[in-house]
Amino acid sequence: MDDNHKIGLVFALTGLIAGIISGFGYLPKVAGMDTSIVVAIVIFYVSQYLVKMVGVDMTKFSRSSILKSGFFSFLGSWLLFWIIIFNA
Repeated sequence: MDDNHKIGLVFALTGLIAGIISGFGYLPKVAGMDTSIVVAIVIFYVSQYLVKMVGVDMTKFSRSSILKSGFFSFLGSWLLFWIIIFNA
């Protein structure tokens, strides 16, 4: 498996975890802002450190390129699982 697929897989799996937390966790609103979105953003940024742990060659990728390449896989899986679990 090449590095781009590893990055996409890590972000998709962390998006799944964030979607489950956002869907099940009835988190309170703080200062009028939904905290489930904040939790998802924090998990998104933490997941860039997991990319280093799965063996991606960090000489080819910068931090911003990792975040850009994993954004849509994270967003898609987070939205999918958040909507499914929240509406269940």
